[in-house]
Amino acid sequence: MAETHLENVHNAIVGSTVTTEGGDVLVNGHKVTNYFYSSQYQDLKTQADELQEHFDKTLDKTKKYPDDEDFKADLLKLSGKRNEIRKKLKELKQEVIRLAETFTNIPINSERLKLARQHFEAGNFSAARAILDADAEQMGNELDALLHREEHLQQQQAQVQALRLDKANEFLILARLTALNFDVPDRFDKTIEYFEQSLKATHTLENTFEYAYFLHTHNQFNTAQPWYEESLAIHRRLAGANPDTYLPDVAMTLNNLGNLYRDRHDVAAAQAAYDEAFHIYRRLADANPDTYLPKLATTLNNVGNLYRDRHDLAAAQAAYDEALHIRRRLADANPDTYLPDVAMTLNNLGNLYRDRHDVAAAQAAYDEALHIYRRLADANPDTYLPDLAMTLNNLGNLYRDRHDVAAAQAAYDEALHIRRRLADANPDTYLPDVAMTLNNLGNLYRDRHASPPPRPPMTRPSTFTAAWPTPTQTPTCPISP
Repeated sequence: MAETHLENVHNAIVGSTVTTEGGDVLVNGHKVTNYFYSSQYQDLKTQADELQEHFDKTLDKTKKYPDDEDFKADLLKLSGKRNEIRKKLKELKQEVIRLAETFTNIPINSERLKLARQHFEAGNFSAARAILDADAEQMGNELDALLHREEHLQQQQAQVQALRLDKANEFLILARLTALNFDVPDRFDKTIEYFEQSLKATHTLENTFEYAYFLHTHNQFNTAQPWYEESLAIHRRLAGANPDTYLPDVAMTLNNLGNLYRDRHDVAAAQAAYDEAFHIYRRLADANPDTYLPKLATTLNNVGNLYRDRHDLAAAQAAYDEALHIRRRLADANPDTYLPDVAMTLNNLGNLYRDRHDVAAAQAAYDEALHIYRRLADANPDTYLPDLAMTLNNLGNLYRDRHDVAAAQAAYDEALHIRRRLADANPDTYLPDVAMTLNNLGNLYRDRHASPPPRPPMTRPSTFTAAWPTPTQTPTCPISP
């Protein structure tokens, strides 16, 4: 039986634990659905199997005819298509898990939602979406009528508010169903439209946070900020009356707001958000370490990134060191879950030591992170090859600082090889990384044919050498409910 902590779903968020076995999705021990039964899964699985079979046959041909460039090109294309299908399978699973939690957390009062849930529980996600999508215009008309009725019939406000909540939940579920349906034309725009319809009905704890999170994960920082801030206000109000239940949600939203403010280069706002999240998680972890130590370490890692942005290297190291100490302890007990977090903080520490010109410490941190990422990438290349390339690129920068040209070129070459493969399959995401490593290689080649003036063993590189991390190179960690 596999356990999925939502904080570990690719830059995810934290909250309840979901278990999956044989495709079954269980929330708090109760089965909600089985994504293996869905047509989306079956179609993607069939494509994946066919691509794998074609890939294996082509691989055999490349081994038999190693000099045939056509076979090599075909193999590269098949690898990209296979990785894209695997990514969709992973995203489908994650979306189903999140939607299962949403179905569990919201009241199911309308007949549409009841029917949609029945289809969802049966694994027929397309039918679940069709129930709501077929009536989307009617749902919108009902919502507009309710809004008009509210203006003129104040005495019925309580009833109207209850009905608006149903409409909000219907559109919320429709938004989530649309997000996981890859066959819907303009899937992103439709998801936004249905989120906005849900919020037009009424602002709830669920739809404000879910909309903010969706926008943030799609790099819509300016649009996401007010929804995170509204979600935080709701969580604060609820925590005032019931701190045991809602204070963790306050800290969660503050952590994500800190990430968003940092993405927008609003250092003061990010610092304030992280500091408050940190103090809340510190108190919660003292009382319940098993639940909240991972979240404390996540916020410490993010705080370390911010201090490094501000060039407060002593404070950054203290935050990274504590995060690494916690994550090592967690990884000792549960390596499958927490070793990636150990590698992440080691990479960030390597960057910090490089800033401080501590070559030996930077080398040790990068080497350990590289060793972990190689093991992880061997078992799960789709998830961890980008992290492996990131650390190789950073290690190349360190070798270049030391004027170890051969080692720097070897690290850059391997990073470039990985990033080219990733960009073939997903150019929008990985072409900037290809350009970064090519730029660093260009600087290295220039160094090999020039006589630079004497300088200390560790100096910052030229302006255009991607020497210290971009957001890709120094990852932050969101937390989800």
